[in-house]
Amino acid sequence: MKKVIFGCFLMLSGIIGGSAWLLAKSYLVEPGAWSTMFNVFGFGSKDGYIIILFYALAIVGAVIAIRELRKKEK
Repeated sequence: MKKVIFGCFLMLSGIIGGSAWLLAKSYLVEPGAWSTMFNVFGFGSKDGYIIILFYALAIVGAVIAIRELRKKEK
């Protein structure tokens, strides 16, 4: 049960952290400077990598939680 809670915590913190960083990054740019939101993930800067790292953390948390829930069923 501890691993399920840990996985859910990782998933939630990854989603919140990635979304907050994405929102903060998009808020700092003047209107009309980017054509799409995908330009936020500009790989020339470190911000795109940090956002992807947060979302990867969420995916790892989901995998941990699902794997542990499937163990409990057996």
